Amino acid sequence: MTSLHEILHSRLQNNTVIAKQHDIGVLRISGPDAKKLLQGQTTCDMNKLSDDCGLYGAICSIKGRIVSSFYLVQSHDEVLMIMAKDLVEKTLLHLKKYAVFFKTELVNEQDAFAVYSHITSSSTETTQATLAERLPVTQADQNITLTLGHYPLEVKWLIRREENQADCPAIEEKHSQLAGLSMLAARPLITLAQSDTLLPQWLNMQSTGGISFTKGCYTGQEIVARMQYRGKSKKQLALVTWQGQLDTTKDLLDEEGKSIGQVFSATHIEETCFAFVIINIEPSEAKALILDEQNITLLALPYPVGAKN
Repeated sequence: MTSLHEILHSRLQNNTVIAKQHDIGVLRISGPDAKKLLQGQTTCDMNKLSDDCGLYGAICSIKGRIVSSFYLVQSHDEVLMIMAKDLVEKTLLHLKKYAVFFKTELVNEQDAFAVYSHITSSSTETTQATLAERLPVTQADQNITLTLGHYPLEVKWLIRREENQADCPAIEEKHSQLAGLSMLAARPLITLAQSDTLLPQWLNMQSTGGISFTKGCYTGQEIVARMQYRGKSKKQLALVTWQGQLDTTKDLLDEEGKSIGQVFSATHIEETCFAFVIINIEPSEAKALILDEQNITLLALPYPVGAKN
C-alpha cells in the first residue's frame, strides 16, 4: 500500500495547520454525579478520565447502535463532551432520560466554546500496535489542549472558552485549507445523519481506545460485547484515497461489481480526496476497490484492526 506518512509529509511540507472546527460542538456535564451518569451510558471507562487524560468513546442505544461518538475532557468538576455540532442536542435529550436519577446538569455549550485543530508533521513513521485509551490533555487558563494522535500526523484540538477571552491572545488560523487532514487521527466522529445506524466495531473502536471491555455494564453493552466475542460481521473502517471528484453516495464495489461498502466520511485537499469507508470484507481480500466507476487506492490505517482495550 502507499505510505500514508509520505503522502501527508509532502502535503504539509513542514507547515503547521491551525483552523477552527466549525462543525464541532460541546455538551457540558457537571455536578457530583456527572461521571457516574456517563459511566452507565458510554463505551469508555470514566474512571480513567482526569484533568490530564481525555477519552474517546460513544453512547449507544439498547440495540448497540451509536447514538453519538465523542471525545471527553475533564475540567475541574465539569466534563466536556466534544462531538459533531449537529448531534449535541440529540445527545443532551438522550442523556436527560437517565440524568433524572443523578445529581448532574447537562448544558448545550456549542456557543460557549470554540474548537481549533492543530496539525503538524509526525516524527513517527510506523503504525502503533494499539492506540492509547487515555489521550493527553493540558490545561492553561481557559484553554484545553487534547492530543488526538501522533501518527500519521500530530493532531491536537485546542478547546477554548469564548467567554472572558478579552485579555487572551487570539488564535491565528494558518493553512486552514489543510484542516480536513485532522480526520486522519483515525478516531472519527459520526454526524446526526449517521446516528443509530452503526455499531462501534464498524468504526474500529475496539482498536482505537473507544471501547472498554472491562468497565462493566452500560446501555448497549451486551450487544457490543456479543459482537466482539461472538459476532460474525466483518464490517470495519478502511482508509482510501483518489484524485478528483467522485459521487460518495454510491456504493463501493469490488472487481466483480459487487457492493462491499459505503463511504463514511471524506475530505478534499485540493484535487486529492481522503475518505474513510465502511467495508464488509477484509481489506486485504479486495483485488480492486471501485467508486463511481473509478478505481480508488487503499491506504494502511495507523493501527492494526482487531486489538482491543
